Amino acid sequence: METINYKELISFFISKIYLVILFVLIFTGLGYLYFAHVQTPLYQSSTNVILVSEQKENTTQSDLNMNHQLVSTYSEIIKNNSVLDKVIKNLNLNTTSEKLAKKIKVSAVNNTEIIKIEVLDKSPKQAYIIVNEVTDTFIKKVNEVFSLENVEILSKAKIAKEPYNIDLSKQLILSAAGGILISFIVIFLIYYFDTTIKNVEDIEKLGLTALGKVVKAGGKNEKK
Repeated sequence: METINYKELISFFISKIYLVILFVLIFTGLGYLYFAHVQTPLYQSSTNVILVSEQKENTTQSDLNMNHQLVSTYSEIIKNNSVLDKVIKNLNLNTTSEKLAKKIKVSAVNNTEIIKIEVLDKSPKQAYIIVNEVTDTFIKKVNEVFSLENVEILSKAKIAKEPYNIDLSKQLILSAAGGILISFIVIFLIYYFDTTIKNVEDIEKLGLTALGKVVKAGGKNEKK
């Protein structure tokens, strides 16, 4: 097909609207089965810690600059094996430091002296317990290594009530949108590779001459 007749293409799409509906129903149904019954829900619990000056009443600009530079260092310490192994031992967890590190996310908040520690787990209570233990162990490690007491908990963790990775309404909308997209692609491919003759123009494109045209009857009386 050298050229595409867009008017004809639109008509073809309209005639195949049942395929769009079918794909949407299939994709939405499969999405519901997966997100509601197969996907493992994960719960997130987090704490924020802030770097402060040991002499809080006489905080200088140099203290703030030093704390800002320590943010990246402290972020690495949080996920260091020396901290995670201690957490595993304290909580008697049946895991390794490598696997535990994958559950933990550490990030600086908007280029500040605040560090956010997040933990994802299948159990909301377990995520809450782990993030608290990681935070406490990290603060003790800073005191031990640097002989500094410049880390304080800014906001405490809470037990999550809803899964972090499941938003059924949003995911079903995305599944339906995927069904629409795939159906459009399938219908276009059917149209594009369809070599059947549909009208007189198709015959003339082949360099042939149409000798006649059969008109579809419009009513029951005409058909009789």
